[in-house]
Amino acid sequence: MLVAAIPILAGAAVVLALRWRVNVLSLGDDDATALGLRPRALRWVILAAVALMVAGAVAVSGVVSWVGLVIPHLVRMWVGPDHRVLLPVSFLVGAAYLIAVDTIARSATAGEIPLGILTALIGAPVFFFLLRRNRDRLWDSA
Repeated sequence: MLVAAIPILAGAAVVLALRWRVNVLSLGDDDATALGLRPRALRWVILAAVALMVAGAVAVSGVVSWVGLVIPHLVRMWVGPDHRVLLPVSFLVGAAYLIAVDTIARSATAGEIPLGILTALIGAPVFFFLLRRNRDRLWDSA
């Protein structure tokens, strides 16, 4: 587990250091360039850092993809779209969610339920709810 901490912490340090630039990237490439950023290079750095974090987490815990799909959307509803706040809160809520799911998986039955199955059972309905909730807003903006 300590081996996974190195890539996860390295990637998290890069993403947290660049989180305000992600806000600028959301304005579009022209505005980001006008503000002195190189959007293409910045995207590759962020992508590499996130891939490093995901690789470390998956190597230790297996595939629990619903966490990365659902938790950031829920946190965005709570704290808004500012990545300076959204990223650290998503890290903390995602970690707390996995601890809670792992506790449930270990204590719900005599045998241990795989985390991927339990996160899918929780994550799929929540994600469906989020899609239904935002459906009208998405179609109206097109």
